[in-house]
Amino acid sequence: MQEDVNSRAEEVAVARQAVLEAYKAHAGDLTARAVVLTRNRGLAQDVLQETFLRFFLTKMHGEKIADEGAWLRRVMFSLIKDWKRSSNAEDLVSLQDVESMPAQNADERPSQATWFPLAARGLAPRELECLKLRVEGFDYREIASEMRIRIGTVGVLLNRAMQKIKQRSPVKNRPFS
Repeated sequence: MQEDVNSRAEEVAVARQAVLEAYKAHAGDLTARAVVLTRNRGLAQDVLQETFLRFFLTKMHGEKIADEGAWLRRVMFSLIKDWKRSSNAEDLVSLQDVESMPAQNADERPSQATWFPLAARGLAPRELECLKLRVEGFDYREIASEMRIRIGTVGVLLNRAMQKIKQRSPVKNRPFS
């Protein structure tokens, strides 16, 4: 049993090191490409994070990747293409955009105290907590650590929350048009 634990810990360490090296080598190029393709820095960062998460999981399963740069670009492009195709991309509501809406004076701009409770209505408690942390500027890894959940679960919770908010919101942001 101890050998299994040590073996698993070694696999995680090897996969983690591979991800760190790949990140150092490819993150700059991938980020630039994602920002150009999505025209949305926050979305580009989320896509990049998901790309490297998938890279980590692939490495954890022991799969060999001949050309890591090409693999990462292909996964990133697929994620962006899927996001563009989804109905979510058509009517995506960006909380950062709502919060930073231009206004003539402070009374016209909805503060977080005004719009957040409206947006949060109908969300499950974990979706709400996850959304609050994201709005506060936490990245997926930090949210996962804070909530003691997996990074993939953070994405699922945020996606569900955004779908619920989008269904009730008249505000439309089309980052891909």
